Amino acid sequence: MSSRLWLGVPVAVMAVAPVFAVAAPAQASPHGPGVAYEYSCTGQDYAGATLPTVTVSARQGVRAAKGQAQTSWRGVAKFSTIECTPL
Repeated sequence: MSSRLWLGVPVAVMAVAPVFAVAAPAQASPHGPGVAYEYSCTGQDYAGATLPTVTVSARQGVRAAKGQAQTSWRGVAKFSTIECTPL
């Protein structure tokens, strides 16, 4: 083999090595976008009666927690009265 070919082998190996590298599985950040947080939610129905407090888990923030709380109350809560606080 010629010496030019031998010089190209390490370069080719270095170029292909990252393709076959095995990385450790990624750990979820405790404050990342896919992490669910627990919220305690209170609200009122359309007649003004206070609904029981529910605890929901939401990944997309307070608005998502409000939606899940409304679902937990089976849609009887007036959305504008729902208040959710992180636990």
